[in-house]
Amino acid sequence: MPDPVEQVIELVAKIRPILAGNPPWIVGAVLADLLSIFLAGHREPMREGLIEEHLKTVRGLIPINEAEIRGRRN
Repeated sequence: MPDPVEQVIELVAKIRPILAGNPPWIVGAVLADLLSIFLAGHREPMREGLIEEHLKTVRGLIPINEAEIRGRRN
């Protein structure tokens, strides 16, 4: 069984070049649309909880990705 973390890393590596170079508002709109597609696939009562968990995960990833970005700039 594949490691889920490795699967995420591989998929992000594939998607990142597609989004790279686009204006922030375009990338934000694309990510919002993809998230809405994900949420639409779940029943209404579950969506709010999924949004909260998603935002918690995003907030936790910000410092990790910020450090990576700063490391690439140095």
